[in-house]
Amino acid sequence: MKKLLNNKGNFSIPAIFIALFILLVTFGVFEYFRVQIIAKGTRDAMQTVITQSCTENYDKLYNGLREGYSGGYQLDKNQWTENMDNGNIESLINKQLGTQKSGNGFIKYIDDKVEFEISDLSVEMTNTPFAPNNTKDLPKFTGTAEYTLTVPLSFGWQGLPPMKIHMKAVSGYTAKF
Repeated sequence: MKKLLNNKGNFSIPAIFIALFILLVTFGVFEYFRVQIIAKGTRDAMQTVITQSCTENYDKLYNGLREGYSGGYQLDKNQWTENMDNGNIESLINKQLGTQKSGNGFIKYIDDKVEFEISDLSVEMTNTPFAPNNTKDLPKFTGTAEYTLTVPLSFGWQGLPPMKIHMKAVSGYTAKF
């Protein structure tokens, strides 16, 4: 009986706890990188979508070569009015990110699991001012997309709430002269 209770030189129990701790930390690091990659990928894709939408407005941009700027304006009788639109943002998002429209948002599935969800999307196009007095530091024709990205955690952490982050992507269009 003394030999069974004698654990002199036995390190198996602490080794198991150390291995589990290292495994848990490794999973945490991998999960952090997975979430960061998804967030960066959606921001880059959303920026591409905004760039495409700005580029689709190219034919509506007033050719202000002499003034050194361009904006989305059209002459309506004797007055210049803004002429721009967001284009078909939803189809561009679905095409770029591989998402599906779901309610007020967009969801990307891998097999039957949700990889991420984009919600609360707002897209705003900002026109260049018409006939400004100062053309230095003039803002470009830009588009801004703001949205909430929700990424469910994996690796058996379903008990934790998903990561939610407010994201913003900005892109612009400048005509090349």
